Amino acid sequence: MRAMEVNERDIHLKVPFSALTRLMEQLQPQDMLRLRQWLDEKLAEYEDELMLANARIMAEIREARMEYEAGEYVKLDVCAH
Repeated sequence: MRAMEVNERDIHLKVPFSALTRLMEQLQPQDMLRLRQWLDEKLAEYEDELMLANARIMAEIREARMEYEAGEYVKLDVCAH
């Protein structure tokens, strides 16, 4: 007997946002939390991509790293006193 061959394909669906939210409202609380965790991860990845694509932000990060490496920073516990 020959094993069935499976080909992976992308499926693109257009789902109205209102239909998606109605479906999400039907989820159990634990599934809503899982969905929220997944969304948080995806949003963090997206924010990282946006940040890396922004030349001004990357310049600020480089400047902050150089200041840190040069010892030009104030510890947070010093600021609180």
